[in-house]
Amino acid sequence: MDESVNGAPDIALSFVDAEDALPDWAASSWTVVRAMTGPGWSLSLSTPTASGDAALRLHTRRQAEATTVIFGRDAARIVVQCRLQPLDCVDFWQELSSWIFGSVLGFAMCVRQMTTLHGSVVAVKGWAVGLLGVSGAGKSTLAAAFLAAGHAVLADDHLVAAPHEQGYWALPGAPQVRLWPASLPVLDAEADASARWVDGEGKHHVAPARGSHCADPLPLAAIYVLAPRDPARTAVAIERLSPAAALNGLMNQRFCMTPLSPTYVADTLAALSALAQQTPVYLLYRPHGLETLPGVVDAICAGVLQP
Repeated sequence: MDESVNGAPDIALSFVDAEDALPDWAASSWTVVRAMTGPGWSLSLSTPTASGDAALRLHTRRQAEATTVIFGRDAARIVVQCRLQPLDCVDFWQELSSWIFGSVLGFAMCVRQMTTLHGSVVAVKGWAVGLLGVSGAGKSTLAAAFLAAGHAVLADDHLVAAPHEQGYWALPGAPQVRLWPASLPVLDAEADASARWVDGEGKHHVAPARGSHCADPLPLAAIYVLAPRDPARTAVAIERLSPAAALNGLMNQRFCMTPLSPTYVADTLAALSALAQQTPVYLLYRPHGLETLPGVVDAICAGVLQP
């Protein structure tokens, strides 16, 4: 998670049982601002109806399990309230930890008003490269191809871009890559099958080999927005977007589309506008098929390594 200046963690994460009382700061009345449902699951986002120390509430239900996450001001404190399973219930804790280091951490960055996009981030020769795209575009699969080519991964669920003296830096996330079964052959030669587990969606969580996860922030060299794969395409094409087109592409890939405060949309627009003007944003056209991924990786690396 994010760290303070002296290197100490600055997010306090605590777990409480469903019957336990919440801390005083977490007591609030809430307004649901977004609700999503699917086969056997639901997720709602709520904001506090009055000012106080609580900033955001997530409530998710899957089958008979329900989990509520409450973020304190600036996400400095996060409380996870759920029906706790026995400590030896590996599946439950794997699912919960994946959600916390994925969605929950992403929302924490949004609560902190940090520029957060939905995508993967890889490391190329000391630079960070962002990979954005709609759900199913192949962001994680392409990140896995970078791993297979000997590069490292910073994050697989969110790109957090922090302003720096010269441009932006990408912050690291959890050391994992989530892949559908059809994408596993990309990493078969590099990943240990014993380090994998499968979540409720059917995605495989793969822990990168030692040295293949970058735990330090890196300067953000470029962002690539993945266009839909074209079975008729035979070569990689990369098109640099104008700042206006780049801003539109980045707005479509925000990690949280739901306004979390009265000024959230305006603040996000201003932050992404600054990012689009200072960071090259490209539209990436790719052939279809896993066997074409090494060529895609080479094309991106060639662009990153140019002066």
